[in-house]
Amino acid sequence: MTISQVILMVAAVILLISALLAFYRLTKGPTGLDRGVASDVLLAILIAAICAHALWYRTSIALVIILVLSLVGFTTAVGLARLITGTSARERMFLEAEARAAYEERRQAEAEAHRIERERSGADPRDGGDHAG
Repeated sequence: MTISQVILMVAAVILLISALLAFYRLTKGPTGLDRGVASDVLLAILIAAICAHALWYRTSIALVIILVLSLVGFTTAVGLARLITGTSARERMFLEAEARAAYEERRQAEAEAHRIERERSGADPRDGGDHAG
C-alpha cells in the first residue's frame, strides 16, 4: 500500500464521519436554515468523495460530475440566501434606492453644516476660508 492510498483511506474515513454528522444536523434541525446548510455541506462532502474516488481509480470522468454538482451547490446556496432574506428583486431595488436617497440627504446635511460652520467662523466662502491675518 502506497502513501497516497493511505492518505485517501484516511480522507475517506474523515469524509464518512463528517457526512454522518452533517446528516444528523439535516435530520434534527432545529431550523430550516440548519437543514439548508447541512444539505449544502453534504453536497460538498459528496463532491470531495467523488474526487477521492477519481484519485483512487485514476479516472477523469468524475470532473464532469464534480462540475455539475458544484453548479447545483452554488445555485442552491444562492436560492437559500434569497429565501432567508425574503426580498424580491423589486424590493431590493426599492431598498437600494432608499439607501441612495438617505446617503445623498446625509451628504447635503453635512455640506450645509460645513457651510454654516464657515459662516460662523467668519471665513469668506469664496476664498476657501484661508485668511492671512
